[in-house]
Amino acid sequence: MDQISQIKQKLDIVTLVGTYVSLKKSGNSYKGLCPFHSEKSSSFMVSPELQIFKCFGCGTAGDIFEFVQKIEGVDFHTALEELAEKAGVKLERQQIDPDAKFKKQLYWVNEMAAKFYNYLLTKHAGGKVGLDYFQQKRGLSEKTIKSFSLGYAPDHPDTLFKYFSKKGVETEILLKAGLVFQKDNGEYTDKFRGRIIFPLTGVDGKVLGFAGRSLSPDLQPKYLNTAETPVYHKSFFIYGLDRAKVAIKKDGAVFVEGYMDVISAHEAGIANVVATSGTSLTQGQLKLISRYTNDLTFCFDTDTAGVAASFRGIELAENMGFNIKVAIIPSGLKDLDELIKSDPDKAKYMFSNAVPAYDFLLFSIIKKYNKDSPEGKKKIMDEIVPWFSRIQNKVLLDHYTKEVAKELGLNEETVTGALSASQKGNYIQTADYEQSENTILSPQSLESYIIALLLKSSLDFIKTTGYKIDPQDLADQKLRRILEQLREYIKGDFDKFDPKDFKKTLDVDHAALFENLYLQEIDLKADLTSEYLEKEFELALVRLKKDTARRRMQKLSEEIRLAEKSNDLDAVKNLTSEFENLKKQLK
Repeated sequence: MDQISQIKQKLDIVTLVGTYVSLKKSGNSYKGLCPFHSEKSSSFMVSPELQIFKCFGCGTAGDIFEFVQKIEGVDFHTALEELAEKAGVKLERQQIDPDAKFKKQLYWVNEMAAKFYNYLLTKHAGGKVGLDYFQQKRGLSEKTIKSFSLGYAPDHPDTLFKYFSKKGVETEILLKAGLVFQKDNGEYTDKFRGRIIFPLTGVDGKVLGFAGRSLSPDLQPKYLNTAETPVYHKSFFIYGLDRAKVAIKKDGAVFVEGYMDVISAHEAGIANVVATSGTSLTQGQLKLISRYTNDLTFCFDTDTAGVAASFRGIELAENMGFNIKVAIIPSGLKDLDELIKSDPDKAKYMFSNAVPAYDFLLFSIIKKYNKDSPEGKKKIMDEIVPWFSRIQNKVLLDHYTKEVAKELGLNEETVTGALSASQKGNYIQTADYEQSENTILSPQSLESYIIALLLKSSLDFIKTTGYKIDPQDLADQKLRRILEQLREYIKGDFDKFDPKDFKKTLDVDHAALFENLYLQEIDLKADLTSEYLEKEFELALVRLKKDTARRRMQKLSEEIRLAEKSNDLDAVKNLTSEFENLKKQLK
């Protein structure tokens, strides 16, 4: 066992955090006021079983090492020395990173793989389809292709594996690097096949992993990334930062969504553009960018997901004290890449005229509703108030109070009152769901709430009750996957549900969601193992089934309309019958 593992084994995170934060028992976890941001109600949770902490207010999370680094403002090695002393573990300097030699091997195979993919793209006949894509469809120059070390992985099962085998590279290294995987029949297969390749290069110039884009609609998924490895951690990685960091120090950072957005921007001479690398913006990425700048501009895609990404980014970056603007892509264009292809000068003008974050929030929310109707004004205020009530600067607050009042045709006193009430916790928003007086629902979604109930209960309860949820009742695919995995897991022969053991059965994204669900506080009136839990679960399950019925009825309404248009009377009859049966279930 390495020394880091020894320290984790000997120190309890609840005891450690408890020396800084007053913690109270809450179900299977402990809660308290977050030490990393100002809050009046507890949103900071610590799990003794998973040995992790998470604040659901500011998003800070991690293990004992991250906690000490954050609370003490020190680097990893200092935190390691401090915790080693507490644990009574004597550090041997050469063992501070016991995997250093192994990581060096991973860096080497990644570098060699990048060169191999680039060779196939630029020099080999088999890479012509990839080269045509980059040069003809995307308009990239030879210089840019070389600068970003772009590549191509042929649609063959083991081209890369054979290349490394001839060089005598151990298969274990290739597996750990995520370059190959082993099939059920024992054969080794390349992970990336039939894809253009984007090497994921760290700030220090080392290749950490790869991203691949399918060139055929038959090859799914469209985008494929290296999974978490000892050298690649996607929540702490920023694509393009290695070549943008100098420009970012001067002009601030522009965050976009796609790799091609970054590459096109650099080709057009816009050098301060980076991407979140196929993931939502994270605190780890923001901590990394803070080494270079405090000024951020978000330029995400114009679709609904892109707007939502901007909202999430603003919230996270604002909590960390960044200066934030949003560059709005002109209508009719999907992303930065399209804009640059149509007119690079317009892209540069867009960045120089990026709007303040609160302007973007205000007008994005207003566009969603009819601001001239009383109901529309109410909905707009419901969404605006939580954002604008955070503004501490009195000049800014006065400015946006006037803006909101003007846009909605309200008195300034009305807006001021709503913002003040929110700051004091008294502003009541329109509920997103009906809340039974017998069911205590948390602010999380009904679906996540019901899965959280299961995860926090006893093994017997999970076995006897978990089957009652139909996975198809869960609209959220990730929650559905966790439920399916949980059902499979409880088939094992053990006496108690072990959350740490169950987490090991999940991939990185689902494991992160599981941690959130497990740490999420549930405010029940009685112990989680009591009969009250069963009653609470049954009430929530009824609500879930009704939500499923409503979704199906919406789909049936559309199907009935289409059947009527095509004069398919039999279909209309059958669909209407199903609709009426579901309607009865909702009574």
